[in-house]
Amino acid sequence: MDAIRSKFIENTLRDEGNRFIRNQGIAIKNALKSRTGNLIRNRKATVTGTGSNAQLHIEVPAYTRFLDIRNKFKRSRRGQSKRSSGRGLQIYNRFVMGHYYGLAERLQFGYTQETIDMIRSKWEGGFNG
Repeated sequence: MDAIRSKFIENTLRDEGNRFIRNQGIAIKNALKSRTGNLIRNRKATVTGTGSNAQLHIEVPAYTRFLDIRNKFKRSRRGQSKRSSGRGLQIYNRFVMGHYYGLAERLQFGYTQETIDMIRSKWEGGFNG
């Protein structure tokens, strides 16, 4: 039973990592029309460890977080600052927190008897077939 549970955890983490990279990539392409492509290319999701010790690591360029921050002040030509109502690009925090809660829900409620049977049938099909 522990092998099935660890396979479920690893698969869930891998799926959520790929989903995060895909959804964030779509938002980046919409927010930044054409740039160097560094922000899209240098992102990856990896799962390390096994079983209940598995961890999902998502690597993004460090400046991604700064693009998400709203500019509170804008400088005018005369050097005076004005309050700005501009918004950040919403390409980091929105995805991190959204996927964090989705991942927690899938790990908490997704391990059902149907999931156990599906993983078991894939294993049996792999060994017999």
